[in-house]
Amino acid sequence: MTLKEKIKKLLELKPQLRNSDKELLLEIFRLKGVGLTQSQEEKIRDLPAFESITRARRKAQEEYEKLQAVEIVRQARQVKETEYRSEYSNQSKFNYQ
Repeated sequence: MTLKEKIKKLLELKPQLRNSDKELLLEIFRLKGVGLTQSQEEKIRDLPAFESITRARRKAQEEYEKLQAVEIVRQARQVKETEYRSEYSNQSKFNYQ
Protein backbone atom coordinates (compact mmCIF):
# COMPACT_ATOMS: atom_id res chain seq x y z
CA MET A 1 0.00 0.00 0.00
CA THR A 2 1.39 3.39 -0.97
CA LEU A 3 1.61 6.30 1.43
CA LYS A 4 -1.20 8.02 -0.46
CA GLU A 5 -3.41 4.95 -0.04
CA LYS A 6 -2.61 4.76 3.68
CA ILE A 7 -3.46 8.44 4.16
CA LYS A 8 -6.68 7.99 2.20
CA LYS A 9 -7.67 5.10 4.45
CA LEU A 10 -6.93 7.14 7.59
CA LEU A 11 -8.99 10.05 6.29
CA GLU A 12 -11.87 7.68 5.56
CA LEU A 13 -11.69 5.99 8.97
CA LYS A 14 -11.15 9.14 11.02
CA PRO A 15 -12.80 12.16 9.36
CA GLN A 16 -11.48 14.49 12.09
CA LEU A 17 -7.99 13.99 10.61
CA ARG A 18 -9.14 15.77 7.45
CA ASN A 19 -9.01 19.11 9.26
CA SER A 20 -5.48 19.12 10.65
CA ASP A 21 -2.14 18.01 9.25
CA LYS A 22 -0.73 17.98 12.77
CA GLU A 23 -3.46 15.63 14.01
CA LEU A 24 -2.82 13.43 10.97
CA LEU A 25 0.89 13.36 11.79
CA LEU A 26 0.17 12.53 15.42
CA GLU A 27 -2.05 9.65 14.33
CA ILE A 28 0.71 8.32 12.08
CA PHE A 29 3.13 8.59 15.01
CA ARG A 30 0.69 6.54 17.14
CA LEU A 31 0.31 3.90 14.45
CA LYS A 32 4.09 3.63 14.12
CA GLY A 33 4.44 3.12 17.86
CA VAL A 34 5.93 6.49 18.68
CA GLY A 35 4.90 6.80 22.30
CA LEU A 36 4.37 10.49 22.84
CA THR A 37 3.11 11.87 26.11
CA GLN A 38 0.17 14.26 26.16
CA SER A 39 2.62 17.08 26.84
CA GLN A 40 4.73 16.12 23.82
CA GLU A 41 1.64 16.00 21.61
CA GLU A 42 0.67 19.50 22.77
CA LYS A 43 4.16 20.77 21.95
CA ILE A 44 3.86 19.32 18.44
CA ARG A 45 0.48 21.03 18.02
CA ASP A 46 2.13 24.34 19.00
CA LEU A 47 4.93 24.02 16.42
CA PRO A 48 4.78 25.88 13.11
CA ALA A 49 3.56 23.70 10.25
CA PHE A 50 6.27 21.25 9.21
CA GLU A 51 5.93 22.46 5.62
CA SER A 52 6.63 26.02 6.78
CA ILE A 53 9.79 24.90 8.55
CA THR A 54 11.13 23.05 5.50
CA ARG A 55 10.11 25.90 3.17
CA ALA A 56 12.01 28.38 5.35
CA ARG A 57 15.07 26.09 5.33
CA ARG A 58 14.98 25.86 1.54
CA LYS A 59 14.69 29.64 1.20
CA ALA A 60 17.56 30.26 3.64
CA GLN A 61 19.77 27.76 1.81
CA GLU A 62 18.85 29.30 -1.53
CA GLU A 63 19.69 32.78 -0.27
CA TYR A 64 22.83 31.94 1.72
CA GLU A 65 25.19 29.55 -0.03
CA LYS A 66 27.18 28.85 3.15
CA LEU A 67 24.01 27.28 4.66
CA GLN A 68 23.61 24.67 1.92
CA ALA A 69 23.60 20.98 2.73
CA VAL A 70 26.65 18.84 2.00
CA GLU A 71 27.14 17.73 -1.61
CA ILE A 72 25.77 14.19 -1.21
CA VAL A 73 22.53 15.51 0.30
CA ARG A 74 22.17 18.14 -2.44
CA GLN A 75 22.60 15.43 -5.07
CA ALA A 76 20.02 13.18 -3.40
CA ARG A 77 17.55 16.09 -3.26
CA GLN A 78 18.17 16.80 -6.93
CA VAL A 79 17.42 13.17 -7.82
CA LYS A 80 14.17 13.28 -5.80
CA GLU A 81 13.16 16.55 -7.44
CA THR A 82 13.79 15.10 -10.89
CA GLU A 83 11.77 12.00 -10.06
CA TYR A 84 8.93 14.11 -8.69
CA ARG A 85 8.85 16.39 -11.72
CA SER A 86 8.93 13.40 -14.03
CA GLU A 87 6.08 11.71 -12.18
CA TYR A 88 3.80 14.72 -11.92
CA SER A 89 4.60 16.63 -15.10
CA ASN A 90 3.32 13.84 -17.35
CA GLN A 91 -0.17 15.20 -17.92
CA SER A 92 -1.16 12.20 -20.05
CA LYS A 93 -1.48 10.25 -16.78
CA PHE A 94 -4.43 12.42 -15.80
CA ASN A 95 -7.86 12.05 -17.29
CA TYR A 96 -9.84 15.28 -16.98
CA GLN A 97 -12.88 14.13 -18.92
